[in-house]
Amino acid sequence: MKRACLFFTCLLFIFFACCNAASSDEAMKSLVLEKSGPERQLRQRLLGASAEALIEHLIDNPRKVAALKAMDLAFVRFPGGSQSNYYNWRTGLLDMPATPRSSPYMRFWAEIAPKIRTGFPQGVKIAEYTKFAREVGAEVVLVPNLETSSIAEQVEWFRQMQAAGVVPRYIELGNEFWIAMGFDPDVLKRWPDEPTTMRIMKQYCDALRPYFPPGTRVAVQSAASAFWLRGNPVRPAGRRLRQWDVDLKPAGWFDAVTIHPYPRMDTIMGERGAAQGGHRPEEAMKLFRALLAHCDQGTDRVIADVRQRLPDKDIWVTEWNTRGADYQSKDEPTPAMHVQLVSRMTFALLRHREVTMSLFFTLNFLRHGPAGGAFQSDGQGRYRPMPHVLALRWFHEAANGGATYQRFLESGAHRIPGDGAPAESYFEVEAALFRKSKAVTLIIQNCSAEQRVFRLPKSVPEQAPSRIETLAAPDLMAASTNVTPTEQPVEAGGEVRVLAYSIMRVVWR
Repeated sequence: MKRACLFFTCLLFIFFACCNAASSDEAMKSLVLEKSGPERQLRQRLLGASAEALIEHLIDNPRKVAALKAMDLAFVRFPGGSQSNYYNWRTGLLDMPATPRSSPYMRFWAEIAPKIRTGFPQGVKIAEYTKFAREVGAEVVLVPNLETSSIAEQVEWFRQMQAAGVVPRYIELGNEFWIAMGFDPDVLKRWPDEPTTMRIMKQYCDALRPYFPPGTRVAVQSAASAFWLRGNPVRPAGRRLRQWDVDLKPAGWFDAVTIHPYPRMDTIMGERGAAQGGHRPEEAMKLFRALLAHCDQGTDRVIADVRQRLPDKDIWVTEWNTRGADYQSKDEPTPAMHVQLVSRMTFALLRHREVTMSLFFTLNFLRHGPAGGAFQSDGQGRYRPMPHVLALRWFHEAANGGATYQRFLESGAHRIPGDGAPAESYFEVEAALFRKSKAVTLIIQNCSAEQRVFRLPKSVPEQAPSRIETLAAPDLMAASTNVTPTEQPVEAGGEVRVLAYSIMRVVWR
């Protein structure tokens, strides 16, 4: 035990003392990491993802389940996102009350619902999903239907779940009432403002609470307006989101607040698209830097805003994805860009003690363009993660399971302006050390075009890292999804190259 403690002490001392030797390659910059902030203990469960069982045949496909199990998920979510507000627990399907005056988003789901009934004639029930969640090692975050299901109906559902022993311990009270299904006129009547919404949510919560298992946590909704809006918004949608958060007040009957930070290029760079389709390389790189800065400082800003409004509440990030709401556009960021963006936003979420849950949206096996899908088929029934999903898996493996977290930054580094509409910036190098009983993992991100050389700390006892892997895509404009990790065999105390536009992990076991 003393030798293990000495190992960790020496490891951190070497980082703090900046004992990285200069590279023999004088043209390559030497990377020196410095501690930023205190080391802290993370929750046993922290990083997860949405796994949408009503969108595709997922939980009944053993090979898809195996791919998701390999992701080391702490949480999954049921029934999903917006569809949760229309989920009929008796049929396991969606009842969408669309009318000719419904919003485009409501009509979109109304068109999807019959296809779901065809693909899932028996629906998908919570007992089935709970079995799947337990198989992949995750806990379920349940989003009950507070919009089209009565309190009595939801109470009966919870009563039956309690009898079956499948009531989840994490309850998210509805999904995105602040956006009201794209400001649908009928949905806005149900959720006209935050005070009305909170009153209705509390009524449901009070009725359901007798069926909660011990330790159940309940979350209400923030609009996360600080992530998108600057100054005083002019448009009605922006004013609604801002007012929603202004009206959100702490109360003793809930434990957490949810946010859904989706970076949108139209709020970062005006009405221009994201990065790829038809843009000149220099313009695409400018847009990428703006998006990277927003994933970094924009995340810090919205968490600080929610913390200031609800200082004693946990923050659950129950949806996030760096493709944002532009995912159906051909101008979406490239797969290589998404590796950098997803990694930086994960780093940003990890910085904050208040964030006790993070769910990437979504781990699907469908084709929604190069950055939309999470897994690709090899044509023989097996699936490999997209590059950004592989980067996520590295974070999941390092951070989940009761790890400690220590942030590091490059010594002497300055923030790089994002050149977007908001005054946001980022550091080119971000790193974190995660310590658990069975492994120590160092993850380093280099989101610049300049390589670095880094001297690994000497371990005690004399032991080289068990694995060093790099996920590098130096050509950010490339549309290829074939970005695979490479390994570097290095002895204890040896030097490694931190490649341009890369994520690297070093694991000691």
